[in-house]
Amino acid sequence: MSRIQSSPSFLPPGTAPSEGAAAPAVVPPPTRTAQCRPASAVASSTAEPYRGPSLGRPPALSVPGPRSGPRTGADNQFDFGVGGAFPPRPTGNLMEQVRQGALTAAQSEAAAASRLMGDGAAVDGYARIHLDHLKPSPPILGAPTSLTDYTSSIPDVAPAQAYAYFVRHPSAVFEAAGIRVRPATAALVDGAKLFLEETGFPPVWAPITVRLEPGANTLHITTLDGHPLRGTNRFVFAEDGAGGTQVRQYSAFQGSSPATSVGMTLMDPIERQHDIWRAVHAHLHDTLRPR
Repeated sequence: MSRIQSSPSFLPPGTAPSEGAAAPAVVPPPTRTAQCRPASAVASSTAEPYRGPSLGRPPALSVPGPRSGPRTGADNQFDFGVGGAFPPRPTGNLMEQVRQGALTAAQSEAAAASRLMGDGAAVDGYARIHLDHLKPSPPILGAPTSLTDYTSSIPDVAPAQAYAYFVRHPSAVFEAAGIRVRPATAALVDGAKLFLEETGFPPVWAPITVRLEPGANTLHITTLDGHPLRGTNRFVFAEDGAGGTQVRQYSAFQGSSPATSVGMTLMDPIERQHDIWRAVHAHLHDTLRPR
């Protein structure tokens, strides 16, 4: 994969790079559907600090529900480029790293329990109570940050329609990548806090919060305390100039605790991230593109 020479230290004061993070898990080597484009073709991530909930209403569009059948995204032109500091290293002072590591461990225990208990009101109720105490954990300004820029296309689909589908069907979007949303969520709302449950081993609950910009067809995901990674993901659904949508996803992340370094040694969480987002982009393409 190509690398972009980019560093958040060049960002203006008071801003943070947009990015997101996926929980580490053990998975077999991924089958790549596309090659990384050269560094010159990849844009740098822009700053998107978390903002509190707003009162924006979801777009009043008629969008299809999830479809069954293969979801490969074979012709969605999925591509990505990486830059910044790899591999991600833990950031923050020692006390902060210990706090984040303790929360990660507690959430892993809850994830293991949820796998045994299955779906139910008790698991969702515990998830809601725990999420209430977690605060956003974006990248720390000035610290080395890993950057990834993902892109894909959805021909003959308007940006507002693609954005609305993601907001209205988050469970289907993430389940395409083997991720379960906890507590069960019918649709995303601005300011929502959720766990993304890795269904592989080890079990992980990765907490996130969501910020919606319906007027800009943009969705922000920011990690919460206890996520194995600090970061944000910014999904921008834009016109491609040919009647379709270009999906642009800006990702930036750092380690949150020493558990990050352990995970990098024992697993391959970066490749798992690429697999997750490849599957998400493929699902959007295969579900929305007219057949």
